[in-house]
Amino acid sequence: MLLNRAASEILFTGYNAQFQAAFLAMPKFYQEIATEMPSGTTTELYHWIDQLPGMREWIGARQKNNPSLRDYTLTNKPFEDTIALDKFKVKDDTHGAFAQTVWAFGQAVAKWPDEQIAAVVEAGTTDLCFDGQYYFDTDHPLSLDDASLSTYSNLLVGATYDLSADPIGTWAKAQAAMGAFKGASGKPLGLRADTLMVPPALERYALQVAQANIVPQTFGDVTGTANVAAASVSNIYMGKMKVVVNPYLTTTTAAYALCTARGIKPFVWQLREAPVFVNLVDPTLPNCFNEREFIYGAEGRGVAGYSFPFLCIRLSPS
Repeated sequence: MLLNRAASEILFTGYNAQFQAAFLAMPKFYQEIATEMPSGTTTELYHWIDQLPGMREWIGARQKNNPSLRDYTLTNKPFEDTIALDKFKVKDDTHGAFAQTVWAFGQAVAKWPDEQIAAVVEAGTTDLCFDGQYYFDTDHPLSLDDASLSTYSNLLVGATYDLSADPIGTWAKAQAAMGAFKGASGKPLGLRADTLMVPPALERYALQVAQANIVPQTFGDVTGTANVAAASVSNIYMGKMKVVVNPYLTTTTAAYALCTARGIKPFVWQLREAPVFVNLVDPTLPNCFNEREFIYGAEGRGVAGYSFPFLCIRLSPS
């Protein structure tokens, strides 16, 4: 194969087709837990509306509510991935091996949003959200304007929140906690967890909640120190929730109960520029002339962040 400038561009066109096909074919799960927000500049400023009180019986004059706008900013970050191919090996590639390499490259790039969302999920115990608290915290304020009002917790920690020890019971506690969340007016927000996100280590327990027809139930002794009997009961949650197995979660004991049915999901994927396939394949360029390398890369800009903390609960035994 003669790899002059024209032939190199033709080769890039073919590799680009492989990259785009692989990128589109790769399954992505971030859309299930994050809302994608388009971005038109370096930093986007979001005005989250504080919790609204809801309808009331109209007696007398209207009662005006003044919902507060809470500022939350996300600054896009640049990302890249690059591969270098020996130009002589490309010339001698008669079996399309490098096309498969580019296919795998496209699949790897397609995982970018999933990996970034997983990173902010795990950083939720130390990263701040719009109310000034850690995203997963025990004392989120019901109102930022009235410190006398109570708080709520979306961080449930302890032995009773161990999904591997008691899948059904742990999910039931998450459902009860989210269902009890209230707005600044004191009225329930009417939330219901519909998705359970887990690392691969907890997949079997999450699927037990979502799919098992019959589940075991244990009974303790009067002191609560030992189990003395076991029985099977119907699983009332079967078919009523989704399971997302997130392979990028590194904490193997934590699970997450999410409400994804509202206008915005618990997490945000802000996309400034979708990944594009770029190249340095001109034979006269230094990388080709001096290093005998054809360089291909992908580049994009975006950032992951948080929406409302009451839409996600972290469950962990410790």
